[in-house]
Amino acid sequence: MNKIAIIGYKNALAKNLLDLLSLRGYTKDKVSVFAPHVQGNVTMSFGDEILNVYSIDTLQAKDFAAIIFTDNEQTATKYATKLASADSKIINATSALEGDEKIPMIVGGINDTDVIKSQKNIINVPHPYIVELLGALANINQKYQIKTLRISAFVSADFEGQDGMSELYNQTRRILMNDTASSVGLFHKTLAFNVVPQVGSFIGEETYNEWLYNSQIKQVLGANIKVHANCAVVPVFVGMGMFVNVETIQDIDADEAREDIKKTRGVLVLDTQQDGGYASMTDVQGENSIFVSRIRQDMTVDNGISLWIAGDAYKIAAQNILALLKQFLKKDK
Repeated sequence: MNKIAIIGYKNALAKNLLDLLSLRGYTKDKVSVFAPHVQGNVTMSFGDEILNVYSIDTLQAKDFAAIIFTDNEQTATKYATKLASADSKIINATSALEGDEKIPMIVGGINDTDVIKSQKNIINVPHPYIVELLGALANINQKYQIKTLRISAFVSADFEGQDGMSELYNQTRRILMNDTASSVGLFHKTLAFNVVPQVGSFIGEETYNEWLYNSQIKQVLGANIKVHANCAVVPVFVGMGMFVNVETIQDIDADEAREDIKKTRGVLVLDTQQDGGYASMTDVQGENSIFVSRIRQDMTVDNGISLWIAGDAYKIAAQNILALLKQFLKKDK
């Protein structure tokens, strides 16, 4: 069993990765956690065990078969390529290196097999929201060739990690207790009983996450794809939901597309076209699968469908990373 280093520990992706590694039989002697600016004795749970969190400055690449960056673009920019040159396999789940044409952006089941074979020591993976989206559309893109994606994304509080979930909880409690004290923080507006149309900082007229959808989808599916994303935070603790309009090059029929989506690995279709016969964001918390519902013909374009996608995005992204890691480590054997 290969020894693995996880960079980052407070974010949802790192926690889901560690949970999956524990479930798959990894023990504390095979997993180490590092982060920048670690001071004092910092620990975290790992199954029934406790892991120490070490300063990234103490990391020795030769001790690990693979190193996974889960958070903090500045840390990945500083260390990822340096560690890759020391022959460790690097998976970068931050947006730090995505401008480097030599480092491909990969999603399992879409563009993984041939790209990983040709890549020596470092790959990028998209943001968890984009892994969830593209995972649901893998067979649609393969059969019908996606031309345009229009996305309305509903993001839960866990995109800000435990601090975001705590802020939502405290805001909700204050409102229910008639406490008028201001509690605006990470979300720029009160999130409890509200919808906030900002996910990440503004980059011109777009927010950071809207820009990510555009940038990272094109890196996986190709530069000719047209993407428009709208992102909002909703008062949900965990989960990710998206209404997506898909325009394709080939003729597409909603009923046929439904059957194609059912055959997609890791995807479950729940679409009874009856009251409650769909997957909501709270339904998918802790689930391994991506859920697709509300599949309809989009009559505003010649070849199009619309659908609702919901999933526990960080858990789905962690599964994608470990599947890619298995291929990445195997290719040199």
